[in-house]
Amino acid sequence: MKALGLALLLTAFSACSDKPEDSTKALAIINGKEITASEFDLRWSQLPEFARKTYAGPDGRKKFLEELITRELLLQEARKRGLDRDRALIERVERFKERSVLDHLMREEVDSRITVTLEEMKAYYAANPGSFTSQDDMRASHILLKTEEDALDVKKRLEQGEEFAALAKKASLDLATKFKGGDLGPIKKGQTIPQFEKTLLALKVGETSHPVGTQFGFHIIKLNDRTTGAPLSFEDAKDQVKEQIQVEKKRKRFDELVASLRAKAKLRVADVPIPISEVPASGTP
Repeated sequence: MKALGLALLLTAFSACSDKPEDSTKALAIINGKEITASEFDLRWSQLPEFARKTYAGPDGRKKFLEELITRELLLQEARKRGLDRDRALIERVERFKERSVLDHLMREEVDSRITVTLEEMKAYYAANPGSFTSQDDMRASHILLKTEEDALDVKKRLEQGEEFAALAKKASLDLATKFKGGDLGPIKKGQTIPQFEKTLLALKVGETSHPVGTQFGFHIIKLNDRTTGAPLSFEDAKDQVKEQIQVEKKRKRFDELVASLRAKAKLRVADVPIPISEVPASGTP
């Protein structure tokens, strides 16, 4: 009977949900909680385009309704267990709400007020010669290990004077590079995974990193060489120029907004107490 009841709900939905008078009609009732046609349409409209492709085909909307039913069942169970009253969870929700509200304010008061003209871009480009270049060319090597402990051991051996390439041939799990001493060849920004790239960009030529964890394991990375990219023409650098001007204007607009709010606020600030653990011992200079 339950399956028949749900089937009837789905049939009614597919036949009638496009009529305005049916917007409050229940497509499903889960322990007394209704999912109405209007709620369904709202949640459907909030799906990103890539996610909506998951529900392509004649049964796609029915599949989405089934997932809403599953979601509601799980929510009801979570509330029954009191998980929605957990203090840590409530705090995280409040922080998320704050970030969302602040993001909205920034879009209204900062982002939407920033414009960049072509004349500004040309002037900025002329005033900052050599600041806009093609991506640096980097050459790097790495040693891939299974565990952080293994990576720390290799790092220690390198610090004691063992050669990087020789250790790569002995210990690296990356079969594509180990027999080349770990050499990854030429690399440009954006070609490696984020954790790896962040460390690589921070290295100086000849420097070796501490262990870097990725989904592949733990890497010891060495930057062998870096060649600064050639200067870009204005046409090639336009996007970079515009982005840089936007960053500077947004920072200025943000500072002006904060200064204005502080000037209008009734603000009192007390000294921040120093934790006892940080108070200098008696007699310490």
